[in-house]
Amino acid sequence: MKKLIMDRVSCHVTARCNLRCKMCAVYIPKLYELGNVPEYDISDIKHSFKTYFELVERVRLISITGGEPMIYPHLAELIEYLLNYKESFSKLEVFTNGSITIPESVLKVLSKSEKIVLFVDNYGPEISQKVDEIEQKCKVFHVKYSIRKYFGKDAHMGGWINRNILPNRLSDEKAKEHSQKCVTGRLGGRLFTIFGRIITFCATPYCGYRIGAVPECDVLHVDLIDECTTLDEKYQKLCEMCNAKFNPGCAWCNGMGIYENMDRFIPGEQVK
Repeated sequence: MKKLIMDRVSCHVTARCNLRCKMCAVYIPKLYELGNVPEYDISDIKHSFKTYFELVERVRLISITGGEPMIYPHLAELIEYLLNYKESFSKLEVFTNGSITIPESVLKVLSKSEKIVLFVDNYGPEISQKVDEIEQKCKVFHVKYSIRKYFGKDAHMGGWINRNILPNRLSDEKAKEHSQKCVTGRLGGRLFTIFGRIITFCATPYCGYRIGAVPECDVLHVDLIDECTTLDEKYQKLCEMCNAKFNPGCAWCNGMGIYENMDRFIPGEQVK
């Protein structure tokens, strides 16, 4: 079996978060409203990555996201585990919202490889109150880091775009247009996301499914742990997603980078 070469894979370790961002791209406030805030078992995630690297020879970028990853109790263990595959990826990003002290155990494992970068999203002093502390600790522990400024006139990317699930499903024709133009769906640069035991083509349809806004049939995914499916069958399904000309989940989303001059919104604005 010839292994795949992939561009990006993200891993959502938890939907728990200390913030309730109004324009959250993974709908954290809605999950809390529904009382359904998933946190993924570390053994499932590790098993999924083990299978993933049996299918994928190399991936350029791995991103660990949430929710707020610093809330996840097994974050250091997961990063340590991924270092077993450091020859198979070029970069490992770990995200945080700048409002939580980074555990020392996490700082220590972040410092173990030049391939690891801590991304700190700074939503301003009222929200991201720990940015200066995080920066100082990164220097002490020799952790590579990057701070993205998401407030003021020069906010990163000019602010957030509306990633809410559309109230009505787009036509297949329009969805195909989105699928081909979206920065997460373009051939050669597609973003796949691991949620516990499954890997999806783009996180948005699955996150919409979690809040009951997208039907399961529109979520392209592979169960990486399913014992009833052979490794070859999982490989074929993943290949199909890599080469698909159409992601049905795009019928529920406005996409990323599709239209010029899309409205921008204040990043990190909290639900009142």
